[in-house]
Amino acid sequence: MTAIPSKQRKMLIGALLSGVLAAALLPIGAVFGARALLTSSSGSNVDDDSALKIPSTPAAMLATVNDVGHVTSLTTFVLDPGGVGGTIISLPVGSRAEQAGEGPARRIGDSFVLAGLEALTLEVEGLLDVSLSTAEALNVQQLGEAFAGLPDAEVSFDVPLINTSLEMPDPASTTTARGTATTVEPQPIARDNEVFPAGARSLAASEFPIVLLAQRLNEPESARLPRIKSLWEGIARATLATQTESDPANVPTEVPTSIVEFMKRVFAGRIQVWQMSHALVEGDANPSNSDVYALDPFEVRMIMASVAPSSLSLPAEAIPVQLDSPFNDANVTRAAVERLSSVGLSVALIRETAETPEKNTVFYYSDQVIVDVAERQLETVIGMVNFQQLRQSVEGIGAHVVLGESFREFVTANPVIPTTTIVQGEQ
Repeated sequence: MTAIPSKQRKMLIGALLSGVLAAALLPIGAVFGARALLTSSSGSNVDDDSALKIPSTPAAMLATVNDVGHVTSLTTFVLDPGGVGGTIISLPVGSRAEQAGEGPARRIGDSFVLAGLEALTLEVEGLLDVSLSTAEALNVQQLGEAFAGLPDAEVSFDVPLINTSLEMPDPASTTTARGTATTVEPQPIARDNEVFPAGARSLAASEFPIVLLAQRLNEPESARLPRIKSLWEGIARATLATQTESDPANVPTEVPTSIVEFMKRVFAGRIQVWQMSHALVEGDANPSNSDVYALDPFEVRMIMASVAPSSLSLPAEAIPVQLDSPFNDANVTRAAVERLSSVGLSVALIRETAETPEKNTVFYYSDQVIVDVAERQLETVIGMVNFQQLRQSVEGIGAHVVLGESFREFVTANPVIPTTTIVQGEQ
């Protein structure tokens, strides 16, 4: 796995946006496992003393581009280690970009118009802390190829789907001034067209691209995102209903090199769908009132460490941690990610387990030095902790945290993280 340190990524994006490519790409980090993968048949041990080897979970990015060259949707696909199926993650085109230094909020989608696909790819990698195996921008015809052969999908739109088209007046108008004929260039006229009404409906595969590309003039992206999520959920249900069990021997082992092939591999198996939470950036951070949204960084890490840890990039100074939760509650897991981060522990692998919670949280360590660093502050942010030597090492993981009832009780009684904790910074 190769990745780009956060500060270097921001500098590289800045260089691309200014037309100068001046930074090099450096490898950092390690390969991490994925949610529920430690018991996967794809993982193996070389011998009894070796670290558990974790199968890869490659990630890819799809940007959909309309006929005027604007990105209308962004989606990340993560391939299951079994080679088919995986996770579809929807995020706003207007997600707030990482920036080197101060400045008003900037949309990651704008980088495509200014500097092309490479800049947009770097923006998404920085936002999600992942390395993408492939990234492409597809138009309506190319999307048709990606969706070809899929069954009809049931979707539901909370509001009508309206697309604004720019039409040229016909014939071109002319005016005459002071006896000299002067041709006035005709200006395009914006026309709103209702494509689909609000409510539930069935869409054919040929209609899927319309949902991803349709855009009403001045419509906030927050109004479009629910129907994009509905489309992906509809596809997930439809493909599951028509699937037959795959023979592992017939599943390709190589990572797809094109986004179309990547999507088809994901569509061929069980799919889960997630749309990143987002909040409109307001006030001094967004003086121009742009349609820009802030993501929740701890939700982002929770999702990516659960489904795409082999693609995850961590700061070089981070202590990578495996997090197991027996609560099957995303709010509890997110809280753990945030609180561990506040004391310099970076969650790199998350599993939701079916085990009965222990009374206290258990912190398994690989090196006593980690305990010496973490013990002083851990109980101030996650409650009572029992420390034990790590019994089974996982490649790239420095510690293993198994949440207990003490954590859930502590978070309920102490909802605010102490301000005296040291938040891990980027180097």
